[in-house]
Amino acid sequence: MQKLIEHVWNTYKTPIYICENGVDEFNNKTLPIEDALKDARRVKYYRDYIMLMYKAIENGADVCAYIAWSLLDNFEWAAGYTSRFGLYYVDFETERRYPKDSAEWFSKFLKSKDGPHH
Repeated sequence: MQKLIEHVWNTYKTPIYICENGVDEFNNKTLPIEDALKDARRVKYYRDYIMLMYKAIENGADVCAYIAWSLLDNFEWAAGYTSRFGLYYVDFETERRYPKDSAEWFSKFLKSKDGPHH
């Protein structure tokens, strides 16, 4: 991803906005909520992606925004409720929301001045 960001910057010299970036998990309805909140794969994805984005910025790319997809599990047009993208788990029956491990990681990352290395 770092090389792509650098290529776009070096080719077009226009500010870069990375929108709707994230990773989905299959919506396993039999999985206990306590297990559904443990989304280590998503944490790793965000950490790795953002670290590569940081490297591109250090190499001169002008990345103005990064928008994670998505804050909440939601209805996806192509997949319905079969995929979960959210940092927060949504119980679609009660509409109650629960922070996943990725929400905790993202919150700590946004408050940190150390970058995505933790």
